[in-house]
Formats: sequence, C-alpha cells, structure tokens
Amino acid sequence: MELAQWFCFGILFTLMSAGLAYLSIKVKLSWWVWGALIISCLLILFGLAWAGASFLEGVAQSGAIALICFSGPGILAISWIWKRYIRPQAANLSS
Repeated sequence: MELAQWFCFGILFTLMSAGLAYLSIKVKLSWWVWGALIISCLLILFGLAWAGASFLEGVAQSGAIALICFSGPGILAISWIWKRYIRPQAANLSS
C-alpha cells in the first residue's frame, strides 16, 4: 500500500512539473510569481504526502492538520495567483 502511495505522489509531481512547463510556454510571468507557484505546488504535495503517511500510520489527526496547514494555504495561493496574474494574461492571448 505504501509503495502505491509514493508511486501516485511521483505521478502527481510529474504532472505538476509538466503543467508548470506548459504554463511557462503560454504566459510570461515574473520570477517571483513562478517562485510562488512552485512553492504553492510543493506545499500541496507535502501536505498530501504527510496526510497520506499519517492516515496509513493510523494517526488521522496529524493528517488532517497537514491538509489544513500545508495543502490549504497552497490551494489558496495558487487560486489567488491564477486570478491575479495568470488569467489576465491568458485573456490577452485569446483576443
């Protein structure tokens, strides 16, 4: 079970990297926006990995705290960056 979990996280990391690479081709962003996107994606993956390991160990409270403290801010940061910086540039590309 644990090997399948880490295999799935490897797939998620690969998809995240491919998504960011595709995004880098489509929009031009400043260095600090890219840094915030990468850190946010890594926070989400870290929270999911911690939660998955905690749930497998039988400590559900630790997994829930990981989702709240790491994955939650990562999702909020990505959604804010998308709304503030990426969506306006994508609208300019389509018109």
